[in-house]
Amino acid sequence: MGSVIPNERSEVKNLARSLLFGLPQGETLHFVQGDSIARQAMSETLRTFVAVELPDEVRAYLAECQARLKGAGANVKWTPPEQVHLTLAFLGNVGVEDLPALVEAVRTAVAPFGPVGLRATGTGQFPPGGVPRVVWVGIEVRTGDLAGLQQAVAEAAGPFAEKHEDRRFHPHLTLGRVRFGRRGRGGGGGPGDVRSLGRAIAEMAGETGPDFEAAEIVVFQSDLGPQGPTYTPLARLPLKTTA
Repeated sequence: MGSVIPNERSEVKNLARSLLFGLPQGETLHFVQGDSIARQAMSETLRTFVAVELPDEVRAYLAECQARLKGAGANVKWTPPEQVHLTLAFLGNVGVEDLPALVEAVRTAVAPFGPVGLRATGTGQFPPGGVPRVVWVGIEVRTGDLAGLQQAVAEAAGPFAEKHEDRRFHPHLTLGRVRFGRRGRGGGGGPGDVRSLGRAIAEMAGETGPDFEAAEIVVFQSDLGPQGPTYTPLARLPLKTTA
């Protein structure tokens, strides 16, 4: 391994991830003297968050909602549905050497919780009134304790977070963010278009989407690139099942 020289920062991060999560359970990493590449990998930080993955039918519903809202003509940076998750905690940059402890802390915290039954609902916006800046689809809790699960994850992950978020948890799936001060390629984005978007959001607020179950949570790595973010699962943590 000492003879391999990664050419990109992302390659070093991938090496770090494989060093930590490719080891058999119970084994620890021991450096070979002079192995500077492994040491560089272990000194890296990874942009990290904890979330619930969405099934295909929910992603299809998000795409349908986006297609309808695009008709308003507002200049919105739409999030590709395959990149949408139900985020429970965003940690920012976490040291690679701290990741195993983070995963174990979250694993312990969620151990008492069973699967959560959820439903995608209608559209909404932040801020709740006035000009929309963020467009989202809501989440309704059908069974289980999503709020308790999120609080447990946030408290366990807090010591590892780059910064702490004090915002109240509002479960939602982000569809897009409104762009201001410039026009989109199609000529949209003016004040009238944004008002039309707000009306469309209100009209779709009462709709319902698919039911789904959160049976596990995932610790993700996020890499920001010119084509958008890439999300890589670092650990999958199943929720408690009943016999």
